[in-house]
Amino acid sequence: MAYVFAAITCTCCAAVAFIVAWSANRPDRPVWPPLDFGWPARIVTWTVTILAIGAAYMAGRASWNAWDWPVWIRWYAGFPLAFVSSWVSSWAIMKLGLDRSMGARGGLVTDGLFARSRNPTYVANLALCAGWTMLAASWPAAIASGSLAVLYVFAVPYEEKWLARTYGDAYAAYCNRVKRWAL
Repeated sequence: MAYVFAAITCTCCAAVAFIVAWSANRPDRPVWPPLDFGWPARIVTWTVTILAIGAAYMAGRASWNAWDWPVWIRWYAGFPLAFVSSWVSSWAIMKLGLDRSMGARGGLVTDGLFARSRNPTYVANLALCAGWTMLAASWPAAIASGSLAVLYVFAVPYEEKWLARTYGDAYAAYCNRVKRWAL
């Protein structure tokens, strides 16, 4: 069953990657970010997000410590990494605003963690994937976390093109001052 959960995460990530790439090549009629942002966009975005991340969690739970890693790696390295990075990601999303984290327009956020990294949520989520893989210590967890990590890295250039079109010179100046992956 753990591999089924990993496959669900992989499928969600592949679907999101396709939508992001398709939308970037058709800016006149994108699926993401939607031209008309409202409750349907919120429902679809958060449903896919919860499904992908929830399935990654279940992939790890269903195959807990299949690698038989020692407690110190899992609980003294993996757990703190997952916990802290989850908190940082959540804080960055709240700073950005839930709607803007899904592609709604509302102004360019350049303060707080966004003053140090253009992608603090993704940086934290990448660390969360590593921490969850260490904590769950199994191939299904690694596959699910790996697919999420690939999606986070894949999406950034497409999001940056959208941000450049949306915010113009302000975003160009922001890119000149702040690194993409720093934290």
